[in-house]
Amino acid sequence: MGGEMKENRGLWGDLGNPGPQAGGPGKDGGAGCGGGPRAAKNIAPARCGPGFGWLGGRWLTALAVAAASAWLAAAGPAQGAGFAVVQQGTEAMAQGNAYVAEADNASAIYYNPAGLNQLKRAQFYLGTFINSFDRDFNGPGGQYSETNHRLYRHLSAFLALPINDRVALGLGFFSPFGLGTVWPPAWVGRYLTTFSELRTFNFNPVVSVKVLDNLSLAAGFDALWASVELRRRFPVATMEGESILRGDTNGVGYNLGLLYEVVPGVKLGVSYRSEIPVTFRGDVATNLRHLHVPTVGGTADLTFPASVTGGIAYSRFKPFTFEFDTTWTGWSSYDQLKVDLAAPVLGRRTLVSPKNWHDAWAFRFGGNYEIKPGMKLRAGYIYDLTPVPDSTFDPQVPDANRHVFAVGGDMKVLGRFTLGWAYNFILSEDRDKHNRLLGLPPAYQANGRYSSNVHSLGLSFSFTF
Repeated sequence: MGGEMKENRGLWGDLGNPGPQAGGPGKDGGAGCGGGPRAAKNIAPARCGPGFGWLGGRWLTALAVAAASAWLAAAGPAQGAGFAVVQQGTEAMAQGNAYVAEADNASAIYYNPAGLNQLKRAQFYLGTFINSFDRDFNGPGGQYSETNHRLYRHLSAFLALPINDRVALGLGFFSPFGLGTVWPPAWVGRYLTTFSELRTFNFNPVVSVKVLDNLSLAAGFDALWASVELRRRFPVATMEGESILRGDTNGVGYNLGLLYEVVPGVKLGVSYRSEIPVTFRGDVATNLRHLHVPTVGGTADLTFPASVTGGIAYSRFKPFTFEFDTTWTGWSSYDQLKVDLAAPVLGRRTLVSPKNWHDAWAFRFGGNYEIKPGMKLRAGYIYDLTPVPDSTFDPQVPDANRHVFAVGGDMKVLGRFTLGWAYNFILSEDRDKHNRLLGLPPAYQANGRYSSNVHSLGLSFSFTF
């Protein structure tokens, strides 16, 4: 879209240009800002331009609306495409998550539950995953900011129970969406976002049935719980406040799997996860010096997207196994974020922000080399396309096409224990922001170039009974 400015007018546009400002000319010869000196050293003179003056006798109410508009930020932080988390097992992670047609341990509950019929004995699987984000912003005039260096962790746990040669049960607990972004509180884009964190927990029982000697089908149930916290700054007259949104929700969905061995050594796998519609319920608090601003309650509907993964595994060149997968994710379900307020504020009970995300694809290549029975080395690569269009790209989810380079391995010890490890380097393509969000003036849009990479480490432990 080049340098074109596309405006996504929201609450800030409605509150902008409120009319004559009180206080008369300021000391700098410009329009007054409430008649007093600026309160913070890092507040630019543009703060006193149109749209940032006192809002008449309704300014406290307007502050509440400004805080409520935090609901209109993106639904959550990102790690995979959009805000999906696909690292749930080290075997899959180490070969670029190309695993749907292999799926030969208990983590198959996530990747393809039809793979559970390959297990002959019960197995417990535990994985832990640590992610370190490095995100940078470079804007005009030498502007530069980077996100805080924090470690984000999530766990996965799976239990597989073969009942007989034809039926296997499974129970999974994992986080399918989440992680976070933290920008400095005084950065140029602080009126768009300073902090975002989305946490999800999914409980997933499954059953897999071998309907033919070379064909297994599976189905499962998803019970999802999610919480979100979003923060951003906002200006009013000579002051700068902070809005804090906290909310939680729960929802249900389902998943399906298929594993078909065409000929010995060639397997096809398909896995489907349904949409999970939820309604976040929570409150928006406002911090503005020592002034009391009423808390605004609200609800926001969101649909976690459906996804389909299909792949082929080829193991006829022993000791090598190769796999290619592709995943489609229905991010177009995230077309807008609509917030219903608990009480009317400035005559409004509904706030709407367009998102217009589109469906996206990921392409995964991976393989493993069996050094000896019970010991494997793995490697892989992913090309992951972003669902976020230029018109709504924002620093809360600074998502871009990404390249993922994967390596890892696993080893059996003492007969029944397996230890696994995986490392991913996730390199996002640089992306330029040239839009206008929330009706903010151009000086606060944080338009410029965004760069990102992630170091991700996974460790796993499994026990076969």
